Amino acid sequence: MLKNIEQYKATFSQVHTDVTIRMEDYKKMKRSNYVFKKFVIAAAVLCLVLASTITAYAMNLFGLKDMILGNNSEVIITTPAEDGTTAETTIPSATISVQGYADSNEYKAMSEWSTFLDGYDQDGALLNEVGNGPTGLDEKYNLYMVYTQEMADKLEEITAKYELELHTSMQVYSSREELFQMAGTGDFLETIHEVGGYIYEDGTFHYDGEANLSDGKTINYQFGNYKKGSFTDVTLNIGDTEDYDEWTYETAGGITVTIASSPYKSLLTADLENSFVNINILPELSSGEITADDLEAFADSIDFSML
Repeated sequence: MLKNIEQYKATFSQVHTDVTIRMEDYKKMKRSNYVFKKFVIAAAVLCLVLASTITAYAMNLFGLKDMILGNNSEVIITTPAEDGTTAETTIPSATISVQGYADSNEYKAMSEWSTFLDGYDQDGALLNEVGNGPTGLDEKYNLYMVYTQEMADKLEEITAKYELELHTSMQVYSSREELFQMAGTGDFLETIHEVGGYIYEDGTFHYDGEANLSDGKTINYQFGNYKKGSFTDVTLNIGDTEDYDEWTYETAGGITVTIASSPYKSLLTADLENSFVNINILPELSSGEITADDLEAFADSIDFSML
């Protein structure tokens, strides 16, 4: 469906409140209001989501529909036409919360925060007024897209309502050993995985990874481990939910995970005791066709009990 990889990444990568976060961008970031706002604005330009609502689907017993934030979104994909011009195709697109299912406090908080942002400062006037100067809010809210007192107050209201803590710091790591040490986990990657990403003070972490399966295939993926009790403002565009086949699978380690597979993306989720895991698998960037057996083998290569 999607032939342009850059469009694919811009549309379907993990995002912080609809702003794409890539490690190569994050490593260049400094903890300053100036750079953060420049990053937000630049990344927002890439966002192809034209319209969305933040009305959750009814419960669907731990599947994709339990994670949907907006079900009326659309994206425009531009592809070269045979006559040398470009053609635009509009396709349905849904956005999910990656912190938990719809009955969790983490999901509910993300839904309310997304609803607020969806209707706030739509013309960017307030952000332009703030400009690149200090907001007075940077020290506490520099890990969130907050640039007015009204936004800060709303974030505090939502997190207090759902008894969640705000993140206070973030660090970058570059190896699996460094990740295990900083996150306080065991070695949950049982086979060869190359990783690099960032971690919050509570052990919530994200990394971009590459896994080598026993059949020689390579899977590129984004791994998020979101600690329960904290507010992490990450969402994920998943395209059309009708394109997915979905099933549950018990891993070799005895953990039940949910797998959802489509031609352009696959997802693996696990609702653990202390955290919620969301893995975004990118077939376009992986080697060979990724089958259901490959996805289950990939799930078996992760020891979720170590998290």
